[in-house]
Amino acid sequence: MGFLNRGGPTESRDERERREARRQADVERIAAGGIPAAAEERLRTLGAEAGQAFTSDLSVPEFALARRHRLEPLTQVMGSSVYHVGWQYLNQGLWGSTIQELAVLADAYNDCRARAFARLRQEAELAGADAVVGVRITAARYEWGSDLVEFQAIGTAVRAPELGAGAGPALTNLSGQDVALLLDGGYVPLGVVGATSVFYGQLWTWGQSMPLGQGGSFWSVGNVEFGGATQTWYAARHAVLERLRADAAALGAAGIIGTDWGQEERPYEQNERVSGVTYTIHALATAIAGPGRDLPEPTTIIPL
Repeated sequence: MGFLNRGGPTESRDERERREARRQADVERIAAGGIPAAAEERLRTLGAEAGQAFTSDLSVPEFALARRHRLEPLTQVMGSSVYHVGWQYLNQGLWGSTIQELAVLADAYNDCRARAFARLRQEAELAGADAVVGVRITAARYEWGSDLVEFQAIGTAVRAPELGAGAGPALTNLSGQDVALLLDGGYVPLGVVGATSVFYGQLWTWGQSMPLGQGGSFWSVGNVEFGGATQTWYAARHAVLERLRADAAALGAAGIIGTDWGQEERPYEQNERVSGVTYTIHALATAIAGPGRDLPEPTTIIPL
């Protein structure tokens, strides 16, 4: 079974033992919220050596404007977490399940994201960065693992004297151009705030007739709003905003900007009939602070 041995058939016993020891050490580092040793060594080298070619995902306009504020790109950094979701059940009332947050699912998303951001910040610190700009995060689900979720956060680590706050690298989902405009306006990013909420609700509300046709399919001769679905969406969005507000307050922010929203709706089937809907709402924003100042009037340029 040599093809299953990553070290190859010529690997000695001592080499196999060292490789296994490194693998086990990486497992322990990840379990503690860290990153693999090889990644740490590479990032320490980038932060210590001057004059190396940088890597980034900045566009040309982003790079030019970032340099105006002495933002020096160092390297692309990332953070990832694959998370197992625990068992979730619905609280049943007298007339069936009422609008409720599926806390197990929401907590899994929020903890998974926090771990991804923590690893992103670790990589930025090891590279000697003051901030990470253009942070984008993606969520993934797997067909081969329906009880797994993953968050991946990626951005460009930069040295930025104007952003160094002494509390670790400042993360922001703003582009390099937007960071430059933010600094022009007298504000600085304090960090990224994110939240996810998963809510279940019935499609209709108590007292509203449910338009059903044959086989339980939806049918109505006129327009009709599913009040329960609308109410569920509002509840989920309110929960996300409250979490964003709490995280921003913990950072001492004046407010949040650049909010990115994502949502997913899924029908909830019970006894072979759609009886409800689940809303999953994600949000990511940048918390900012600063005295602020007036921006100059924009200049109109006409090609000759």
